[in-house]
Amino acid sequence: MTGAISDNLFRCPSCGNNLSLSGEVWNCTTCQAEYPKRATLWDFTPRDVAGISLLEREHYTDKIDYYLEMHQTWQGSPFYRHYHGRFLDHLRTLEPGSLILELGCGLGHDGLELLRSGYRVVETDIAPGQICEARELHQSEGFTGDCEHLLADAQNLPFADGQFDGAMMVAMLHHLPDPLAALREVKRVLKPGGMLVLGTEPNTWQHAFLFPAGKRMLHAAYRLMGREADPGEMVSAADKETEGFSAYDLEYLFIRAGLETWRLEPAGFISAAAFFVAMEFSEHFGWGVKLFGLERAGIVIDEWLEKKGRLARYPWHWNAVAISP
Repeated sequence: MTGAISDNLFRCPSCGNNLSLSGEVWNCTTCQAEYPKRATLWDFTPRDVAGISLLEREHYTDKIDYYLEMHQTWQGSPFYRHYHGRFLDHLRTLEPGSLILELGCGLGHDGLELLRSGYRVVETDIAPGQICEARELHQSEGFTGDCEHLLADAQNLPFADGQFDGAMMVAMLHHLPDPLAALREVKRVLKPGGMLVLGTEPNTWQHAFLFPAGKRMLHAAYRLMGREADPGEMVSAADKETEGFSAYDLEYLFIRAGLETWRLEPAGFISAAAFFVAMEFSEHFGWGVKLFGLERAGIVIDEWLEKKGRLARYPWHWNAVAISP
């Protein structure tokens, strides 16, 4: 390995013991597991990955062109820029050159912002299609020695204890079968005092009230248009099943994971609603809807709502920051 991470930082994600490199394969000296390259990337995902994790890997690789297209709009969104900037600013309080781990990095744009800010970054994802795009993006921007890209399962990380100054999970905790296992793994690989940042994790209330009604409206619209396609065909299995996280849910997970110091921050009320309405219309009907003016006005209202006590527990999404003891 070169750049952001050295060979001795790895450990077997299956049994937790040492790995040795032999040619193009990492071998576990205890359980005899092997981790070869996949799509020119080291693949540290467990061999028995199944269920939702397998479906997520397939979805985010098969639909890569869709996500590349949609991200062009997302990057121009005031909602997206504002709330991504907020959680990235927490990590920017770390010393320049700090080593930051991103789990479920997707297309790599948040990692790119950290690289531009002078940090070393290790990017992981379970989907080969996504992380290959992230690597290509970072290399095209001239970042090679300060970043590494690995296939890995967030619930079984291939790193030794206490190696990272910071960690980042952006809209991915709800994609995992066992979010608590992932948070415990992050705590394990963080140094004492290391920082974990969660970005734009969905809240629960819209999943209980808005989304069921929205799905019925979409099905009705498809029938009126004479289309048979499933309105949810571009949504991953985890996104179809998730119920999001209430403030209580996240606080409980942080406590169980041993992350004793944390703060939850609302990440969008009106601005988030405008963003997702535009995204749904663009996705399902191809209208290219952009409500950027409404998003900008919504951010002003959002900042007022954040100060309104109980109302502040019902944003569309959460950002969160936690410190490892």
